[in-house]
Amino acid sequence: MKRLIASATILLLVILSFPESAVTAKSTPPPLVGEIRRVKIGPEMTLMELAVQEGVGFQALQNANPASDPWRPDPGRPILVPAQAIFPGPPTAGLTINLAELRVYFFAERKGSVGFYPLGIGRQGWETPEGVFQVIQKVENPVWRVPPAIKRENPELPDFMPAGPQNPLGNYWLGLSVPGYGLHGTNRPYGVGRRVSHGCIRLYDEDIKELFDKVRPGTRVRILYQPVKATIAGGDLYLEVHPDFDQRYPNLFQEALSRISALPWPGDIDYSRVRTLVSEQRGIPARIGSLQAQTGT
Repeated sequence: MKRLIASATILLLVILSFPESAVTAKSTPPPLVGEIRRVKIGPEMTLMELAVQEGVGFQALQNANPASDPWRPDPGRPILVPAQAIFPGPPTAGLTINLAELRVYFFAERKGSVGFYPLGIGRQGWETPEGVFQVIQKVENPVWRVPPAIKRENPELPDFMPAGPQNPLGNYWLGLSVPGYGLHGTNRPYGVGRRVSHGCIRLYDEDIKELFDKVRPGTRVRILYQPVKATIAGGDLYLEVHPDFDQRYPNLFQEALSRISALPWPGDIDYSRVRTLVSEQRGIPARIGSLQAQTGT
């Protein structure tokens, strides 16, 4: 499965006066991570199956391809894989979970690398909490102790479920400082990229293993809700708009303008393009201004 990994530029080492001493300057994540790609879908394949194959979330894939029937897509139509994104702001080291786009970003500040992965999060009534937390626990092959609230919802569940293929936590668990919540694998990969969990954060097995190997206890975890993102990259201004499924913003166009105005952008802005992106809400970074075009380069 293709991984959504991008590397930021690693800043130069600053060599001190001591001959064997060096300090790595702290880096910042790239404004754009990953790359958009297009694939041909196989016969009889659904978008949900393609999402698992390509390592992206189902909802993100559906939003990016609104003209495709998710259950019977046209095999001859190229499918756009939303494998590029704007890093949610403000950029910080550690894990950043953007509930609005159903993704988690891991920025390793000293290495200058960024990985981002699709998520399954809490459904209505079981919303994933927001705030700033920490990773406090790493468990391989976790046992699932069924919470009383879930037990009341489904009395047939056992009190606990041992590690194994039936365990909904998968093979890895990253416990957060908010009690009862964490990032984990899943025995139901088709739930990744959707709002279907009881509040915890599920990932594809390959992705949670990768994070489990990289993330240490004490890692900062920021959980936010940001359906509109904007950034400047390579002399261009970009906007990315996702559906506001919580309906927190009565006017996404005004929210887009607010995000854009917070940037030090000196050039013109294609406001018609902004309105189109807000209307479509495809979750794909798109250029809405270019200094190169204005200077003729």
